[in-house]
Amino acid sequence: MESCRGLHHLVMNIMAKASLLLSVCLLVASSSASSFSKPNPTSKLRLQQVLVVHRHGDRSPITPLKDEDFWQSQLPQPHVLEGIAKGTALVRPPEGNPIHGAHGRGPFGQLTMMGVLQMASLGERLREELQDTLFTDEKPLHPSRIRIMSTDFPRTIQSVQALLTGLFEGAQLDAPAIQIDVRRTNSYLIPDPQPRQTPTQLVLESHLAKRPHLVEKEKGLNELAHKVTDALQDHLGEGAMGVSFGIGEEKSQDDDDKKKKPLAWAKLAEILTCLHSRDLLPPTLSKEDVEQVNKHVAWRWFENLSHPVLAKSAMWKFANKMVEDMEHKVECVKREDESTGEEHIEEPLLCIYSAHDSTLIGLLCVLQLEQPESWPEYGSYLKAELIQEEKDGDSKEVLQHWVRFSLNGQVLRSTWTSEPADMVPLSKLSEMIHSEHDIYCEHTGSKLFTWKNGALVHTQSQ
Repeated sequence: MESCRGLHHLVMNIMAKASLLLSVCLLVASSSASSFSKPNPTSKLRLQQVLVVHRHGDRSPITPLKDEDFWQSQLPQPHVLEGIAKGTALVRPPEGNPIHGAHGRGPFGQLTMMGVLQMASLGERLREELQDTLFTDEKPLHPSRIRIMSTDFPRTIQSVQALLTGLFEGAQLDAPAIQIDVRRTNSYLIPDPQPRQTPTQLVLESHLAKRPHLVEKEKGLNELAHKVTDALQDHLGEGAMGVSFGIGEEKSQDDDDKKKKPLAWAKLAEILTCLHSRDLLPPTLSKEDVEQVNKHVAWRWFENLSHPVLAKSAMWKFANKMVEDMEHKVECVKREDESTGEEHIEEPLLCIYSAHDSTLIGLLCVLQLEQPESWPEYGSYLKAELIQEEKDGDSKEVLQHWVRFSLNGQVLRSTWTSEPADMVPLSKLSEMIHSEHDIYCEHTGSKLFTWKNGALVHTQSQ
């Protein structure tokens, strides 16, 4: 009897210890998950830096159309462009930048007067958002606290110049001028540079474009593509068929057999958008046709760029630069806080990147953020906020650095975390950016492509 009681006591003791151990494990796991998903509610949050990546403003169609005089009339007058350019200076590489197929020529692919006004309005909006949060009485808004980069397209350069007039309330910018860095930006601020960062990316794009579900969907939309192409024939100007751009579409639609193939989807969408916004659609096309084409183009871009291997190949360099910029800012703030009086070079509080809709789509994919409900309109902006979490009190003890993303003011949750999160630790974001990915052949199981150490490798052919 005593032995039974002793055995019972031993079992109960073991169970109690196991229960305690389980509780501790759950508490640790819960604490870990909590620290990953959001800051402690008692902590103080301090905005350290903001990175803004924006699409340019309204533009004329990239594809040349016949009515050049009309589209020329939509562009800003020279004195307007001279006005917004005051206080800025372009920084170009001595060798120049490669000209992209979507650069435009003549009045085509250019920022319109409507686009200038849109971007000035965006500058005003950013000033309101960042006043008293990023820029303070101690560190007020000043050209020295801003860094600008842009693709070397007239429409993106002029867009950020217009943005600056709104950001600074149209005031004359102090000397020295704000530099707009366009050095080699055409090679990595867009997912489809010409030439690509590596020729292997074109091979990968071609491979992904042949996936059965994508081919089947476009086969079902082939009639629509021909209908729209036929309706636009009388609008197309000289050189229209030679314009080529877009992920998985370059040179695929504009070969020697032009009469049998419709225009590339990217071209159809951009022409329709420009015509529809000015009530210039051909009578045989409807608003529903425009929406259907745009919806498919959005799906096509997301479907291709959401594949992690292509996303990394196309946008890793830019995304990695953003992460490294934030990490550098953390180190600079740390040195400032530990400073004993020596001077330090202050990292910018605001970094602005003037780019394209494809840039925003590419970043949403490589950063694994939730997709927006609609395609980013002209003047749309992705904002990355670097936030320092500090222990409550006077100690200013730093607990964590967080990054919060938003598109046009709407917070985008990260989808690569165990649960969708409004904010992610900067350290975890850096780990995700450097993660490796592979593509295997469905039939043989052999590895076709791999992304590793910042490089895309085509391991073998199918």
